[in-house]
Amino acid sequence: MNICLTSHTRYSVFRTIERIVEEELEAIITSFSLHSIEVIMERKGLHNQLKIFLESLANIPYINVYHTSLMEEREILDEMEKYKLDFDDMIQFYVARKLKADVITLDRDLQRLSGINAIEPRIFVEGMKKKG
Repeated sequence: MNICLTSHTRYSVFRTIERIVEEELEAIITSFSLHSIEVIMERKGLHNQLKIFLESLANIPYINVYHTSLMEEREILDEMEKYKLDFDDMIQFYVARKLKADVITLDRDLQRLSGINAIEPRIFVEGMKKKG
């Protein structure tokens, strides 16, 4: 979820979350991403919407938060140069690779890497249309 998205992209991100909920797909968000969303929303004065967002996530049992350990974050720092990623992208890559999970992302840096399957929200949503 990114508050600064275009309306078309925002729709794809919303539909991504909707697909996860409708199909009860197991999903993981990193604590780093969650905290980033919280900071952005709070800075934009979206305090009440943030409360609703957090309550909604808490009530969806198949969406889990992955908390990186301090040692994992140390490993992430070591791998940043190898993959030429900044810290926030490296966390997403590290966790996806570790959990053997697909990543739904708009980030072009993650989409160029091998070792994970990075899917644009638009593509993920199109898969939903084909099923339904």
